[in-house]
Amino acid sequence: MGLRGQMKMFETIAVLVVFFFLLAIVSVFYLSFQRSSIADEATQLEDSVALQVVFKALYMPELDCSFLLSQRDNCIDVLKLESMSLLLENEALATEYFEEFGNAKIQVKQIYPSDDSWTLYVHEPDEKERERVTRSPVLLYDARSDSYGFGVMEVWVYD
Repeated sequence: MGLRGQMKMFETIAVLVVFFFLLAIVSVFYLSFQRSSIADEATQLEDSVALQVVFKALYMPELDCSFLLSQRDNCIDVLKLESMSLLLENEALATEYFEEFGNAKIQVKQIYPSDDSWTLYVHEPDEKERERVTRSPVLLYDARSDSYGFGVMEVWVYD
């Protein structure tokens, strides 16, 4: 092999080195892009799960205000809420709702006309990595006085 053959071999090796170097750089950028898109999808999934828990809590048939087969949206019967919160203090009964709510805390706070508060469901993990809090306005119907109040349902979902 002459000098010309060695030069062609070095050129070929140099082209291959540059090619693999560029391939490595492109791979690093692609993998970092994939990692960030996977993290975004995981965040969207966690948000979706948290939103499902909020909707399940808002539309629990155990708490709805129903009058002669008609329901009101975002309305909670205070008598049912008080009874349900007392029932779910029993840990055995609260575990029945774990399938629906998972690691979450659901609390209803009345803002007007008084400042009552009821904790409906609590199942907090030992270690909380992240928590999402969602607040939703609700109408609170008190059948004792046949009056309505305004409140907020707060739902904490733990990852």
